[in-house]
Amino acid sequence: MDRPLAERLKALEKSISFHTPGHNGGVVDFLPFSAAGFMRFDLTETYGTDNLLEPETVILDSERATGACYGTGPVMYSTAGATALIQSAVWANRDKRILIAGAAHKSVYNAVRISGAEAYQSVGLDIASAIASSRAEAVIVTSPDYFGRCADLAAVSEAARASDAVLIIDASHGAHFAFSTILPDSATEYADIVIHSMHKTMPVFTGGAIMHSPEKERGKYMEAFALFHTTSPSYPVMLSIEGAAAKFKSDGEAMYARVSERLELFKEKIKNTPYTVAATSDPTRLVLEAPAFGGELYRALVNAGIYAELYTPDEVVFIVTPYNDDKLENLSAAVRAVPYGGSGKKEESISRAPEIFRLAFPSESERVPVSNALGRVVATPVGMYPPGTPALFPGEEIGAEELEILKKLSRLPAERVFGLENGSVNVVK
Repeated sequence: MDRPLAERLKALEKSISFHTPGHNGGVVDFLPFSAAGFMRFDLTETYGTDNLLEPETVILDSERATGACYGTGPVMYSTAGATALIQSAVWANRDKRILIAGAAHKSVYNAVRISGAEAYQSVGLDIASAIASSRAEAVIVTSPDYFGRCADLAAVSEAARASDAVLIIDASHGAHFAFSTILPDSATEYADIVIHSMHKTMPVFTGGAIMHSPEKERGKYMEAFALFHTTSPSYPVMLSIEGAAAKFKSDGEAMYARVSERLELFKEKIKNTPYTVAATSDPTRLVLEAPAFGGELYRALVNAGIYAELYTPDEVVFIVTPYNDDKLENLSAAVRAVPYGGSGKKEESISRAPEIFRLAFPSESERVPVSNALGRVVATPVGMYPPGTPALFPGEEIGAEELEILKKLSRLPAERVFGLENGSVNVVK
């Protein structure tokens, strides 16, 4: 596969640097690893390296090559994570009435707040009804979620098209879908805008993300992107995006076939334990069910030197890739060694009655104890982290149901909750 950025930076490998960054391609002696190879490619925008915010040569060629791996036009690279791309997508559509269909990552709500757009939140409503109720002109859907569950993107796409609404899919955890037939359909087959956080599931340096947009509207999205992305992008991150897309395009099918075989073997090896593997849309998102024992299992695995992606009171979630699937045997052995100590009863889930409401971000707010919050209006999102999706939303009035949710969140460890502080919630003043 084409790797134009790699070829250009390789040609500059022996050049002499009198520009930023300050290591100038030399070898530093204060890092806990050998950084010689890395430093040589950690460059900046200079002669021959193009400009990420206005790409015209080698970066644009690289974005085209990566888009081709997905079957789309040129993508937009971000080295500041998917957040900068979410902000760009929302900003570019700020003149439209925006619907957030279902819970989204908190970065989506921050982007809406920054944009000042008229925005609505739907909870538990089917997509067609939510679009009709909000009269949405742009729709934001998250798929897959942290647990590997995918929305019915065909239905979502059909509903958006029927209303002539721009469809934006935050597919941060689904960047790998395009490269194997055993994985769900790629969101790029359904949406106008798709955001992939490449570093979550592919061998990309942290912060590497891409956005797919209609080529005829690329200028609009690039203009927004320039407002939010750092003017000091990381060339190693861009290199890793380019390389990972090319690698997965050529070898993804074979790699994920091997991953699938090893996952089946893992399931077989824990068959006689108290732990079970939950069904997910993405087979590589391994969700181990451990009712009322998720935290304890997670910590026991940490003590064994194994770090999962996240845990809930009832589950531990692992991201399995072609670069760690050979360690599934270690994981199965560690899981078998942890005696189950849970009650067997899952924690009561946070459920919501179906509704839709307008989001509101006040200029003034104050904190009040949860016990005094009835009837007040939520000022900032409140929920569990991970996964970072709100349970209560800005602009939502706290009724009896919402108060019970707040009380339940208050009982969780502080490190697992955002939007609450010492038993208090931020409300409109």
